Amino acid sequence: MAARTLPDRFIARAPVPADAPAIARLIAACQEADGDEPDASAEEVLRDWEGLDLGQEAVLVVAPDGEAAAYADVLNRRYVQLSVYGYVHPRFRGMGLGTWLVQWGEEWIQDRMHLAPAEAQVTVQHYIRASSTSALRLMEQHGYRPVRDIWVMAITLDQPPPAPEWPEGITARTFVPGLDERATYEAVEEAFGDIWGRPPSTFERWLSMTQSERKDPELWLLAVETDSGHIVGTCLGQETAGKGWIGSVGVRRPWRGRGIALALLQEVFGVYYRRGVREVELSVDAESRTGAPRLYRRAGMHVKHRYVLHRKEIRPGIDLSTTAAHS
Repeated sequence: MAARTLPDRFIARAPVPADAPAIARLIAACQEADGDEPDASAEEVLRDWEGLDLGQEAVLVVAPDGEAAAYADVLNRRYVQLSVYGYVHPRFRGMGLGTWLVQWGEEWIQDRMHLAPAEAQVTVQHYIRASSTSALRLMEQHGYRPVRDIWVMAITLDQPPPAPEWPEGITARTFVPGLDERATYEAVEEAFGDIWGRPPSTFERWLSMTQSERKDPELWLLAVETDSGHIVGTCLGQETAGKGWIGSVGVRRPWRGRGIALALLQEVFGVYYRRGVREVELSVDAESRTGAPRLYRRAGMHVKHRYVLHRKEIRPGIDLSTTAAHS
């Protein structure tokens, strides 16, 4: 791979919390250039940084005039799968900054590959807006291949959502901080164990990445067996800058097909509505083997954005993101 070089007088450094407003403006400019309503906020950036080591897992490129020109951070799963989330300000596109970010992500994982299980395949992936022809072309030029369609689905809560109908023997309750962490983590990992392309996480990593959400337990709903209290499903939401985001909805395999996931969604939509939140989003694998997109449509959601997941193999080996590899 060619050495990374920046344009003259551009510098790269780790971001600090004081950079959050500038990075939010950068992301908003990218949203507007892509035809979206610019709604990124510093609050959202700071929340996204929870669980990140900014000194190691993010990079900010600053232009000669001091403006935030490009930014990227990573989601690292056991050093076998690295997701890179990058942005280049429209004003500075065409200068090679996108290439620089792609190479930064690849070098990041190459420098840490020795921390992955010895037999594991190591990959880097990017979520690219389906309508962004230049970014799609950049992926192709760097040897990435499209492997999956990912949708962001949304619902506008302009009226109270339907009341949930819980199957017999199942009830819902909110997460209890200090009590439910381990059991909730185990329920999430089991429910997502057969989701395509998701290596298992560790309890410690999960705790660090969900720190702020757990401080707002009203939006963390648990479906439990009435008699045993056993957690059979989870719906983990958050509110940032007046917007709702559902990070995950999952039901353990033996309890699927009973309407639990739909009831969880309707329950959390009701919480958002009572709070005055009118727009709620989530992301989903368009080809989910669990039929998740159909569920979300039944709940009243629609496809808002389409992304194409591009992946590149950095080291061959066993794919730990498949069920067979870690079942």
